[in-house]
Amino acid sequence: MTQPSLASPRPGGRPRDESRDHAIRSATLDLLAELGYDGVTMDRVAARARAGKATIYRRWPSKLAMVIDAINAFAEERMPTPDTGSLRLDIIEFLTSFHEAIRGDRGRIIAELISEMPRNPDLRNALRGGLWSQREASSHTIVEHAIARGELRPDVDHAILMEIGTAIILQRVLLTGESVDRVFLESIVDDIVIRYAA
Repeated sequence: MTQPSLASPRPGGRPRDESRDHAIRSATLDLLAELGYDGVTMDRVAARARAGKATIYRRWPSKLAMVIDAINAFAEERMPTPDTGSLRLDIIEFLTSFHEAIRGDRGRIIAELISEMPRNPDLRNALRGGLWSQREASSHTIVEHAIARGELRPDVDHAILMEIGTAIILQRVLLTGESVDRVFLESIVDDIVIRYAA
């Protein structure tokens, strides 16, 4: 069963201007990075995106819907599912995209949302149904391709295999501040992930 969309359907009328969607999503992400979840309001997003509040409410019925849609769109753009023909390279590319998506200002957004989740069950459930499920679908595809190529045994635990690397990256980006470069990502894959898979 597919997840219901958090964006409100557009009634009949003029075609929807996708450039306005992009501007509103960008404004939402910028405000999340600057002010945190509590600091994001429809008024502030409208002012930053130079859009009317009515325009925003025609697209998203609530602040939560707008925030989740902005995060999901950002993740879809920055975290495509790799298909290099090699499990090792697929995981390296997956982790590289994941790191690129959460570092810097965007990393602060993820940290803010994670800290808000225990206090906001609606946000927690929406993130699990959107961003996290998208990441899980991508990792599932990588694992299934590797099984089909004979690189992995069919009974491998998909979740653990793909969570190892992302957990280490989150630790460094959000907690310790230590660097994450290509050499480090390759060492995660070669010394930990592939060993677990074997």
